[in-house]
Amino acid sequence: MARTVKDPEERRRELLACAMRLFAEKGYDNVSVRAVAREAGVASGLAYHYFDSKQALFDAAIEEYARQCAERFCSIFTDCSLSLDEQLDLAFDLGTKREAFPYADFFHASEHGALHERLSLGICEAVRPSLTAALERDAATRGMSAPDAEMLAGMLVYGSIGLASDGHELGEQTRRAARRYVAALIKEFRHIDERKG
Repeated sequence: MARTVKDPEERRRELLACAMRLFAEKGYDNVSVRAVAREAGVASGLAYHYFDSKQALFDAAIEEYARQCAERFCSIFTDCSLSLDEQLDLAFDLGTKREAFPYADFFHASEHGALHERLSLGICEAVRPSLTAALERDAATRGMSAPDAEMLAGMLVYGSIGLASDGHELGEQTRRAARRYVAALIKEFRHIDERKG
């Protein structure tokens, strides 16, 4: 049988995709680098070339999972055809849907509290720059500066991620309250320069 040669980054992504799925399905203790290699259809030695231990593979899978979760939010905040308000509404709606966190049953389970916190932090760190840029664009369209954009982005993402990724469906009352608080912060952000003048 002919050997399939793939781009190293593509191969790494395939291994991580298999690892995420297997860790989510079987748990950390029941997955090995060899099992991931077998599932990906590659030799164990090749998998060990990319990840020298199960812990290294798990850590990379966590980072990749956080990146993938964040990517959908970032694409909303980088869509310049949408207003900031539309972006925030879409991001909030996405964050309250289970499909935004495909392996939530494992990675965000209550018995994996430290892992959930680590993932939440990774998602926030990935989304924050995109939201900061969206806030800066919103200010620029109004002819304003945005000195507090990064701070507000941090407050919004770090404050919202717990609601969005805890694996539980949000009640309508909680959704309304969260949106009301976000709207109040955005209103304050938009009027900050006007008061300075």
